[in-house]
Amino acid sequence: DLFENLNDGDTENDPYIISLRSAEDYAKGHIPGAVNIGLAALADPDSLAKLPTDRKIVVYCFTGHTGSQATAILNALGYDASNLKFGMTAWTMDTEVATGAFDNDTSCMDYPFVTGTSPK
Repeated sequence: DLFENLNDGDTENDPYIISLRSAEDYAKGHIPGAVNIGLAALADPDSLAKLPTDRKIVVYCFTGHTGSQATAILNALGYDASNLKFGMTAWTMDTEVATGAFDNDTSCMDYPFVTGTSPK
């Protein structure tokens, strides 16, 4: 939905986009129009003063986990914020930009699990 919104030819309905990734990762590539504000700085009064109160805000990170935290913070403060589901890993397949992409071969421990409805 965000991609379609940004490319519908109507800039009046574009959300304010926040990249929560580091400045280094932001420089490697980011969603067009996104500003870079780290999670730790997001709730600072100076950062909050820059956020629009009359416009939708979309936040993103690498996978969506940090973005969900930022969205909760912003919504609690009264902003109309949403998290980009799966973050940059859903936006691009470029591994230099979406460096947080999950890789089963290097990141999965393949621990055992159980099935069913009762605890074992």
